[in-house]
Amino acid sequence: MTLAEVSSESDGEPLKKVKALVIGAGTSGLRAAEVLIQAGCEVKVLEARDRIGGRIATSSKLGLPLDLGANWIHGNIGNPILAIAESAGSSYSMDELDDTIVFAADGSLLPKRMGNEVVTKMWDYFEEGIIYSAQNAATIQSGISFMDYYKEKVAAEGWDEERSAYQIQVADLLGNIVATEIRKQDFRNLHMEEPIPGDNLFLSSTYGPVMDLMAQTVLKTEGCLELDKPVKAVETVQTPNGPVHSVYTKDGEVYTADAVLCSIPLGSLKQDRVKFKPPIPEKIRQSIKHLGYGSLEKTYITFPKAFWKDGASYFAFLADPATDSDRRSIAAISLAHIPEPYAQPTLLFYTHGETSKQITSILQFSSSEEEARAKILTFFHPYISKLHNYSPTDPDCVPRDYISTNWLNDEYAGNGSYTNFPVGLVDGVDDVKTIEAGVEELKLWFCGEHTAPLLGLASVSGAYWAGEIAAKKCLGAFGIGTEAMVVGGGVAVEGIAPV
Repeated sequence: MTLAEVSSESDGEPLKKVKALVIGAGTSGLRAAEVLIQAGCEVKVLEARDRIGGRIATSSKLGLPLDLGANWIHGNIGNPILAIAESAGSSYSMDELDDTIVFAADGSLLPKRMGNEVVTKMWDYFEEGIIYSAQNAATIQSGISFMDYYKEKVAAEGWDEERSAYQIQVADLLGNIVATEIRKQDFRNLHMEEPIPGDNLFLSSTYGPVMDLMAQTVLKTEGCLELDKPVKAVETVQTPNGPVHSVYTKDGEVYTADAVLCSIPLGSLKQDRVKFKPPIPEKIRQSIKHLGYGSLEKTYITFPKAFWKDGASYFAFLADPATDSDRRSIAAISLAHIPEPYAQPTLLFYTHGETSKQITSILQFSSSEEEARAKILTFFHPYISKLHNYSPTDPDCVPRDYISTNWLNDEYAGNGSYTNFPVGLVDGVDDVKTIEAGVEELKLWFCGEHTAPLLGLASVSGAYWAGEIAAKKCLGAFGIGTEAMVVGGGVAVEGIAPV
């Protein structure tokens, strides 16, 4: 036992509480802190931003709140985020966003049946690829991308050249899942993209109420949370009673703790945003290096009225990389189709990889907001102009305003969005487990969507579970049980984090 204050059953005398410090107040850090607080630890959470939530954030710039980070609950079976969302009174959509139309690269609208077929087949190949990868990872050659597998599947169908081209072009949309171009997704490790079972739910009421509930325990614990406290270094000294950590912030403050749980993003770990002394083990450093960190950005464009409202709710815009290297296939959804009172005349465009870099470069290098606005709307105009009922002379078709995310230029987001698995990755499972194991002898653990159970990698639920797992490891190292855990500000759900 360290200098901390866990009560001793042997002599009945109170000892000091375990002092645990959590770096980061995103989903994972908040859950880790909650579990530690429930177990009676003295917890300090240091957050670099002036808000909680990390890569979950909302904005009301366009009127109703919009999610700048996570939009979805991926999988509704055994997902703790769904239980928290329902306790928070959240509204979510599912079937409302299933009506799909697909535009060819030349701007023409594919026949409805053809559009549904190419999108359905895309998801079939993705799901089949995940299963094949899981069953054959040991024998799949290194350096094979999922796109290589995908093209083989298309070639085996025997379609004509035009149909095959549509099927290959639509694959770009999967980049919105893996946060990079699909040609960069390793096939051997594709099984790490396996989703939580069940339906995907779009949070119409945003993640705001969910985050408020997840943060409730931390916010109610006096002195627990400190904002605007970016951590620059963690120094650990071994004493006869165990390790003692000194945590240094950029503003010159120093905090001491018996244990540290670091929930900064994988991208931040890759950039050594927090210096550790002694250095973290080389095996962990190599695993951090091996995993990829991708980009998914969102652009919301709002209009006086939803001129497309009597049409589809999901739009796929195909691009032909052979003739238009500057544009890739992208997707958009209609927020006019989600339930009231959250419906609004707004389109949500998802971009990833090189397209995300184009958008964020505009935001970064424009000389004024007016210049950025003009360039962003010009970029998306070719997509908007293809929609049902569009007319250049109709005032309802003229964008009223926009908001684009900029995670690629956000140092506290690790200059990206979430973890992926690049071509050439040897054993992603081992890398995730290596980081997740932490350095127990130093009472130092890492948590986040990059250390989640395999069914939760790169997701909010995974980040939540990862925080819980790291906290349990910490408590176990001090001989403290976790029999009475609850979730999300006291919301009870069945089961605990999978391992």
